[in-house]
Amino acid sequence: MWEVTVERTAADEEVLLVRRWRRAQFMRMGFGLRDAQRLTGEAVDVADMRRLVSAGCPLETARRILL
Repeated sequence: MWEVTVERTAADEEVLLVRRWRRAQFMRMGFGLRDAQRLTGEAVDVADMRRLVSAGCPLETARRILL
């Protein structure tokens, strides 16, 4: 059998932490897991999304605006 060793660098860990934080932020705004994961992988600014949502913009509309 093959054994695969995966070594994570500090930079890899930081990227994972940032992605988890972004996903959590989108979910706190009301997005489901699938949308939150998609938004996390895109160049969507969390602060811009937060401003739209807090101003009353529906989640779907905010998502379409920022994607």
